[in-house]
Amino acid sequence: MNQSGKTGILVGASPLGAETGNLLTILKERNCVTVAADGGLSFFVKNKIRPDYFFGDGDSLDEVVAAEARKLFPELELNFCAREKDDTDMRLGMLKCRKEGVSEVYIFGGIGGERMDHTFANTALIHEFSEEGISCYLVGEKETFYVLTKGQSVSYPEECSGIVSVFSLTPECNLSIKGLHYEFEGSLSGKSSMGVSNECCGKKGLITVNDGAALIISQVPFFYNRICK
Repeated sequence: MNQSGKTGILVGASPLGAETGNLLTILKERNCVTVAADGGLSFFVKNKIRPDYFFGDGDSLDEVVAAEARKLFPELELNFCAREKDDTDMRLGMLKCRKEGVSEVYIFGGIGGERMDHTFANTALIHEFSEEGISCYLVGEKETFYVLTKGQSVSYPEECSGIVSVFSLTPECNLSIKGLHYEFEGSLSGKSSMGVSNECCGKKGLITVNDGAALIISQVPFFYNRICK
């Protein structure tokens, strides 16, 4: 994890699994800006951890959880926004993190669940803020999504194992993949599925984007991943 700036933690409404342990570890070890996005407030209530901010329209938040939050965190502003709005609850949280000066954001509860369209929206979200220089990780139970933009790279230590898939988010993405099972140098089309199912193979791996933007979907534990320029 980046030690040079603030860390933002956003928790959404999608069910949390084994990744909950990683989330609790980050909250314990780092001084984080924490945001509950609507139904993500249930995580904070369950663990009796007060988030710094709440953004939500209430469509995924149980009223019982909201009532409990008011009791546990009387100083937390639970001002619900309108359901008809241009921004998702998660994006409102990201905007707050940006305002707070974070350099990296970890989003939990943003993959899967009953609404796969939200997974797609959150992928677009990390693309947007990665373009602004914020390292964004969309963390699930088995996979982590992150975006590399021009001049960025991510490395994988020799001890890593797991699938690493790479897709272009732009019409063309010029990149290099070194040290993984399938190495590559050149342009990857936004219409291509060629980058699926690569994997770590006992060597130091490195993915570098020279132009465009790439989506990485990785089964390598997210805390190994270092996005850097």
